[in-house]
Amino acid sequence: MVLNVTVLMFVAAFWAFTFIFLKIEERTITPITIMFGRSIIAFVFLFIVALILRKDLLAHVKDAWKFFTFALLGISALWISLAFGQEHVSAGVASVIVTTTPLLTFVILVLILKEEHFSFQGLLGLLIGVAGIVLVIGISKIMGGGSTLKGVLLIFGGFVCFTINGILVAKLAKTIDPVITSTWFLFFASIILGALAFIFESPMSLPWTGETIAAELALGLICTGLGYFGYYFIIYREGAYFSSFIFYFIPVFGLLAGHLVLNEKVVLSQIIGVIMIVGGVYLVNRAKLKGG
Repeated sequence: MVLNVTVLMFVAAFWAFTFIFLKIEERTITPITIMFGRSIIAFVFLFIVALILRKDLLAHVKDAWKFFTFALLGISALWISLAFGQEHVSAGVASVIVTTTPLLTFVILVLILKEEHFSFQGLLGLLIGVAGIVLVIGISKIMGGGSTLKGVLLIFGGFVCFTINGILVAKLAKTIDPVITSTWFLFFASIILGALAFIFESPMSLPWTGETIAAELALGLICTGLGYFGYYFIIYREGAYFSSFIFYFIPVFGLLAGHLVLNEKVVLSQIIGVIMIVGGVYLVNRAKLKGG
């Protein structure tokens, strides 16, 4: 369990830094092209890792339909909805919507599919975690201008797709090595996003600079390659329910990154929010943590 929690923390940190690298690139590079670049860089990285570790990728050609589904739901739909949804909502609202992933997972696995045991302690933990994230982001920012129904629905729809994808991965790829799953997943995502980028944008004619190239490499190698591998590693070991709590810690690491990199001020309410988030995650996963 210690290993699983450690990997979960690293994935949350990697994905939190995604927003910093995106901020750098969005100055000159268009959204779908950024997503295409990060997916193909991550694919090449994991493909090399798979070769070094001598993973038999060809043995899973028969599972291509699964990997295509994962790529469609877990990357393409999510990333595109984020890219365009954030044009209509504030950053605070978008960050709060991220936390719907563990809530949606709870609803689907516990209330609908009844595959996880229901407990009021778990539900209380979820509510405390969400309340903590609201404090971390700041109520004034969440209630601020720029939010529209269109943007909220786009981003929420993306995370609905991502939540369903996590559950499908746990069911359809439980016995498949996470390196193989991640490599195939990003291969198909690169094809999908590459096609969309060349149809709707002009990747080769954009003003790439040393700064944007460095940000794209970090986004692809660290945030995407290592991030998604860690995510599937956790699903492989613990399932979709446990892995969904990555999204509680993303705002925590985002707050830390903002303070260290962007010199953003940290206030007492945000510190209290961090404590509430960690407490909420513990309540929801208390049984598993004790059993580990």
